[in-house]
Amino acid sequence: MNSSVSCLTQSNYYSPAFNAAIFDGPIRLYFAQYQEAAALKIYFKLQEELKHLYRKGKDLHRHLGRHIFVMLYPSPETFDLSFPNHQANVICRGRLGDDHVVGIKGVLSDESLCDVYQEIGDIIEGWQLEPRVSPEMTL
Repeated sequence: MNSSVSCLTQSNYYSPAFNAAIFDGPIRLYFAQYQEAAALKIYFKLQEELKHLYRKGKDLHRHLGRHIFVMLYPSPETFDLSFPNHQANVICRGRLGDDHVVGIKGVLSDESLCDVYQEIGDIIEGWQLEPRVSPEMTL
């Protein structure tokens, strides 16, 4: 198992309510099975909204090994357990080592989903600014 995923499942960001996931390159979208339609909407719309940047994110993921964990929390209570200082927010961002977490409180409007895509786009753009280390340079 990937150490990032292992760290995630042991972190405050993870909830036992997550019993389904979509993995695609750097994106790891976790959700409760009954939220599958909303999760698929987020996933496909993300590819459409970020087109070129999404492909760039996959390339950077291969070089940097970073992930973006998108957590679609099934209830405000599960969201608040993971982001206790941000209860007024419907979208929050956190870090898990070198990886990023984007938390979503329940089902969002299309306008709020645009904020999710913006957060993910900002993360990928940030990766482009990081120096790349080739395997030959590591000890």
